Amino acid sequence: MKTLASRTLVPAVTAAAALLALTTGCSSSDANSPKTDQPAKESQGAVLTEAQLKAALVGKADAKAYEAEDNTAPAVRPKADKPECTALADMTASGTGRTPEAEAWASRTYGSATAPGLAVTTGLLSYEGEGAQQTLDGVRKAMTNCAGGFSTTGNNGGATVKYVSVKPEQNAKAGDDSLSFVMTGEVQGTQVPMRFTLVREDNTVASFFTIHLAQPAKAKLPQDLFTSQVTKLAEHAGKAAS
Repeated sequence: MKTLASRTLVPAVTAAAALLALTTGCSSSDANSPKTDQPAKESQGAVLTEAQLKAALVGKADAKAYEAEDNTAPAVRPKADKPECTALADMTASGTGRTPEAEAWASRTYGSATAPGLAVTTGLLSYEGEGAQQTLDGVRKAMTNCAGGFSTTGNNGGATVKYVSVKPEQNAKAGDDSLSFVMTGEVQGTQVPMRFTLVREDNTVASFFTIHLAQPAKAKLPQDLFTSQVTKLAEHAGKAAS
């Protein structure tokens, strides 16, 4: 199994790139704890620009235990083999192309310096109108419709990625709305859990994609990184709205 050194980050934000970095011999995980929903508050905030989103991403001063790298590769939007799974396929995309279309996007990947192999890709997306809430609502619906799995094409390198299950997970309440789930991908016959958490702050959605390339069963979103990001996003969203 390859390991991910602290300075070697996930090469792109797409799930395909992470899966293709794996070799055989991985352990697998199949977490299935209930999700915690919360009443969604209506979005009334400003629509952040790309520059504002980049400023709202956690930087070195806020994440000293991580090596950070901006995601600047060309935009990629994998296509689901089932239309009802499009919202989940969009969670593995980069750029603004998704349903609904985002106004701006910024992303950074964090490689843990203390747990080699653990990587978190954070993406911030801003939306007009009710786009941010529609994004979370679409994911919730797709989690039910696609629980048995689906596949995507058009990933980095033209790979087809197979997901064998989609399961909700319990998540800490954050922002105006939030949810967590795990999509289990399959590579070379081995199942690999890929954990996602979404947090809406007004018209902005923060997405967290966590994977452990050395020990897949230990893919868990670090609480310190999560807290720092949602706090910083709330501050920047509030400033933009004032």
